Amino acid sequence: MSLSSPRGTSDIFGEEIKYRDFIISKAKDIFKVFNFKEIITPAFEYTELFDRGIGEGTDIVQKEMYTFADKKGRSLTLRPEGTASVVRAIIENKLYAKDLPLKLFYIGNMFRYERPQKGRSREFWQVGVEVFGQSQPILDAEVIWLLNSFYKNLGFKNLKLLLNSIGCVECRPSYIKSFKEYIKPRMDMLCSDCRFRFDKSPLRIFDCKKDGCRKILEKAPKINDNLCDNCVRYFKSVKKYLDSLEIDYEIDSGMVRGFDYYSRTIFEIISLDIDSAQNALAGGGRYDYLVKEFSGPDLPAVGFAIGLDRTIIQMKKLNISVAETSKKKSTYIVTMKKDYYEYSLMVMRLLRDNNIICDLEYENKNIGPAIKKAEKLNYDYLMIIGDDEVKNNSITLKDIKKYKQYEIDLDNKNRLLEMME
Repeated sequence: MSLSSPRGTSDIFGEEIKYRDFIISKAKDIFKVFNFKEIITPAFEYTELFDRGIGEGTDIVQKEMYTFADKKGRSLTLRPEGTASVVRAIIENKLYAKDLPLKLFYIGNMFRYERPQKGRSREFWQVGVEVFGQSQPILDAEVIWLLNSFYKNLGFKNLKLLLNSIGCVECRPSYIKSFKEYIKPRMDMLCSDCRFRFDKSPLRIFDCKKDGCRKILEKAPKINDNLCDNCVRYFKSVKKYLDSLEIDYEIDSGMVRGFDYYSRTIFEIISLDIDSAQNALAGGGRYDYLVKEFSGPDLPAVGFAIGLDRTIIQMKKLNISVAETSKKKSTYIVTMKKDYYEYSLMVMRLLRDNNIICDLEYENKNIGPAIKKAEKLNYDYLMIIGDDEVKNNSITLKDIKKYKQYEIDLDNKNRLLEMME
């Protein structure tokens, strides 16, 4: 009998290993710079986890999950995505009891039963990040910055960031009501999948690729025209921080996410060098209610997922080669006021663009507690940004291990970078 791998799966060897190792190495290097720690979760979970987390009205739950009963009749499912498993893990292991925000990344294989095609297999690999415990828009911008930096570090040049807000529990219900009122008289013109989505998960209609459904959506009300005041302010702050980082973006008012757990900011990275049908590289967004929905604490969160297999395909198309990254010293940044977040982003951008590990204290701690936290997290330096530093375009750098302090003028950036060697 001739044996072969199941349809939609593949063996990984030769050149594929080279690309895979390169991407994972690059990912781990930059995740370390942004202060993310790895988490590994099981390849299968109880089915209820994905039913609740992804949403019963989604195509994944309805059509694409590999679900089976174990020998005791319990329903198990091969994970179709990573976020729900990470949320389950932090609740079960009480990881939220440690210092927040909790910054995690994962690398693993996922499984979906769908028609195999180039860049889309039944077993595929994802790289993802999740941040728990803060609902500040600066974290949305930071996660987007990380994603953008990751692809630039791989060698991608012509990237476009698509951005949108899909509101919160306060404003989205009224939008869904108006959207359904628009769609209802046009139901007969929708495909069968979208007619099913209408009741279970109406915003998923925006994901449909069929021309007839796309045409109906052209004049549909847009969700970012129906945001509450809090969501408008939040989204405005995200855009302000992205502007501070000089990250270009385009508002895509028709973009939604395929999973029910997303709220507020959503985003996607596409390559302008690739045919439009296959140019999406990665995407993600904020999900502030999922941990609580799983009977955990009220932990807001934001994250993204990268398709490892698709990234390899696009790297080959663009003839992107490999290179090594260096390891340098690390610094923990504390600002005296939230008003100085934009200044701190400018400094963090300088450091991270040069592969220097750094992170920001989001709670504006006093110097003493900040030093203790930096020591606990094993940083080399503590960087202070206060009134004098912002006024003088400088930073104060404390060498935690040698008990020395330096005042560095940021007009002389090379001095700061040399100290991090």
